[in-house]
Amino acid sequence: MERKTYDELKGMIKDGDVVAFTTFGPAGLPMEIMANLVKEYQETKHPKDLTLISSNNLSDYLSKAGFDEFVEAGMVKSIISNILSASPITQQAINDNKIEAYLLPQGAIATHYRNAMDHSPGLITKIGLHTQVDPRQGGGKTNDITKKDIVSLIEIDDEEYLRYTFPKVDVLLLRATYADEYGNLFMTQEAYLGESFHAAAAVKNNGGKVIVQVKEVIPNQARNSHEVVVPGELVDYVVVNENKNLHRQLPQTHYDPTASGEAYALIPKAFDYPFNIKKVMLRRASKFLNKDDVVGIGYGISNDTSHLLIEEDAHDLVQLNLDLGMLGGYQGARRSMGYNYNSSAKIPHDNSWDLIYGGGLDVALLSFAEVDQYGNVNVSQLGDIANGMGGFIDIAQSVNRLIFTGTFMLKSKVNIEAGKLNIVDQGVKSKFVENVQQIDFNGQYAKERGQEAFYVTDRAVFELTENGLKLIEIVSGLDVQTDILDHLNFEIEVASDLAAMDESIFHVKWGGLRESLLGN
Repeated sequence: MERKTYDELKGMIKDGDVVAFTTFGPAGLPMEIMANLVKEYQETKHPKDLTLISSNNLSDYLSKAGFDEFVEAGMVKSIISNILSASPITQQAINDNKIEAYLLPQGAIATHYRNAMDHSPGLITKIGLHTQVDPRQGGGKTNDITKKDIVSLIEIDDEEYLRYTFPKVDVLLLRATYADEYGNLFMTQEAYLGESFHAAAAVKNNGGKVIVQVKEVIPNQARNSHEVVVPGELVDYVVVNENKNLHRQLPQTHYDPTASGEAYALIPKAFDYPFNIKKVMLRRASKFLNKDDVVGIGYGISNDTSHLLIEEDAHDLVQLNLDLGMLGGYQGARRSMGYNYNSSAKIPHDNSWDLIYGGGLDVALLSFAEVDQYGNVNVSQLGDIANGMGGFIDIAQSVNRLIFTGTFMLKSKVNIEAGKLNIVDQGVKSKFVENVQQIDFNGQYAKERGQEAFYVTDRAVFELTENGLKLIEIVSGLDVQTDILDHLNFEIEVASDLAAMDESIFHVKWGGLRESLLGN
């Protein structure tokens, strides 16, 4: 390991290099290295034509740091990622055919480094079959200029698999809290561990460089060797952070010891979790949970599941799992989404996908942007803008029970009075369509694999059957024809024993979740 200044890093990254990151938002984001790279390009017009790989959104959520700062500068030829929700400049550049882009399952990107490390012929997996990353449905390519196929369909013993062929990485940019004089990396104050070890091993195996931003270089053996996340043998260069605003742990703070597990977080019983239709929908979705379930949480309405469990005094009855490697504890929401407090365990990102792929989840609470008559779900394409699917596809194909949540109509307005739902404005169109724009969850394939799926909305609940969607529950007081069926452009089965949604969830105070979990 060599200690370098930012000036001494100039020229390390070459034109056309493949540059990888292992970040989640600001967690693990080497912002100061990145800022200096942009400055170098502005001064010299190098490095350019870069390919950027990240298994999560490369953004700090508060500024252009990440994909957007590189794309806006004109440094990027291609990106490989899974979600772009915090990178609007990049989304627009993709839409305008200015850069190539592949949006692929989060777990596939995170776990592929092991294969690169041992010279395997790509990542071979069933994850992504019969979705928009299947080459028969686009192969994850997002625009007209993205031509090369990096996902192919293969057969082994008469079974179909997808083969993901990622480019070899030239430079890995990491972030850690400390490096010792040997180059051993410690992530003591980080909220997220990433897939750092396997990524570094793969890059070194490829003859590439590993460059790390740290807060401090510490003496050898100053910390317990068990805390080493990446050994020094895999590290080439270390730079010490100079501006702490460019080494932020969370979107909202430079450093919080409770987010890194160094201190216990006192979670108050009373906190700001407003009563609204999203809360009602999450209450209804939670009634599908059973005691002792390990629950996978997706982005969207289910982010507030921790809030709900604490409010309902039921947080001891299920364990929440974040695919980022955070098990149990209290899950942050909104600006702290993706960070857990008081976790029972924090493991590397790629190990988290080992757990999920291996059947470690009992049920998943996910969201939807569109649902069609066949039960297919789209979360990745919203109009003309490519958003990406995050870990949605990986989770949806790895769990037996799925609960999708979202509003029934786009831009509808409702209010809740005296425990009743009132529709003020029906909205502009239904989110239940004949055919979704892109398939991130394939209903027919799910039924073939024996999965259960339910779709919870503010008006009704649907179930996936062999023949597509079935309406099984409606909010009391609503009309099946005028409030549901008239907004569909396809025929749907209505249960002969159509149930009324539990009215108790429409009151400000509920108190029914603990009883529901114990009863289930």
